Amino acid sequence: MASVITFETLEECDLDEWLEKQKSREGTGRPIRCAHCGQQVSTADQRIDQAGSHEHRFGNPAGIVFRIGCFRHAPGCRRVGEATLQWTWFPGHAWSVALCVKCGTHLGWSYGPGGTGAAFFGLILDRLAEEQ
Repeated sequence: MASVITFETLEECDLDEWLEKQKSREGTGRPIRCAHCGQQVSTADQRIDQAGSHEHRFGNPAGIVFRIGCFRHAPGCRRVGEATLQWTWFPGHAWSVALCVKCGTHLGWSYGPGGTGAAFFGLILDRLAEEQ
């Protein structure tokens, strides 16, 4: 079995809490699927913390509120459009829309690498289904 090495900056946080989070994520590669069509989008072990948390709640300029989760990789998504920093929820990270590769449902956003870290996906949690 291949090992995955991740590097995260630990600033003013509890090392024991961080280690517990990492342990709870190991070996949890359960599929995460598009709730509309069942296409595998990512896996549970791809969850990451971004800006201090995996889960966030943001509103867009139209007033629509989204509950998103951050994922390192989401191969079941395709990026659409040119990336922009306008209205970004993660300063320094340009975003573009992320759609399901199978059905085209809007699943969230792809965020490019920025001054605060690597590229990642912010996926709308209400549009995902996780196998148990």
